[in-house]
Amino acid sequence: MTGRLIELENVSLRRQAVTILDRLSLQIELGQHTVVLGPNGAGKTSFLKLLMRFFYPSVIAENSGRVSILGREQWNVWELRQRLGYINSEIDFHFSHGRSGRLTAYETVLTGFSATELEVDEQRLEPAMHAAADAALIDREVAHLRDRPVAQLSTGERRRVLLARALVHRPQALILDEPTTGLDIGARHQLLMQLQTVAEGGTTLVLVTHHIEEVVPAICRAILLQSGRAVYQGSRQEAFTADRLSQLFGVAIELDHHPNGWLSGRLANHGG
Repeated sequence: MTGRLIELENVSLRRQAVTILDRLSLQIELGQHTVVLGPNGAGKTSFLKLLMRFFYPSVIAENSGRVSILGREQWNVWELRQRLGYINSEIDFHFSHGRSGRLTAYETVLTGFSATELEVDEQRLEPAMHAAADAALIDREVAHLRDRPVAQLSTGERRRVLLARALVHRPQALILDEPTTGLDIGARHQLLMQLQTVAEGGTTLVLVTHHIEEVVPAICRAILLQSGRAVYQGSRQEAFTADRLSQLFGVAIELDHHPNGWLSGRLANHGG
């Protein structure tokens, strides 16, 4: 898979006089699994919302910068969301309550074809879509939950169903905003292993997090955000050094690179 997933050039975002993104410029190529890392308030989620067309750049001094997604600056938003898979805490909340929460795991996965959070009209579904939904549940190891309402699932189970939903239409990229929020250590491990498998299968990952332990080994590139700016873009190896991360988070960090490709960190002088 080749081509550019996203390119931002001199993009700012302001909300109620607060600058969230400050003349941000960056690029992510398709096939280039990327982590966007930074402290809380760095602008990570806002960047993803630009990518998914929930936000649009602010016009400052008659300049809005440039946002190109999959080689295009103009998109029908629903067409774009058919090309991308997306998971964040808001989607998880919606499927844990109300009408969306009453959908079964199978029905939830089918909504991935329409990018909605309500049941899909049966007349709009083709036999291949039904088969893809069952295959997605099997791939994410949640087929046994097929007929369970998603609001009754554990957070970890529901998150894997939502992963199946995000992938059922075979998107070019999977966009993840803090995907392990609220998970216990076992459920977090299961989900991260699933993400590693997805990346190995060829779907481009863009992972937003502030936890270096969540950077799966397949990720080869890092963008470090601080105060709405990209303070580093480049290789994983050069991004994840104790000095660079200590400067990013404003505390002294010790970093371990494990032979299996995973990372772990701790505050310096605070033990293992």
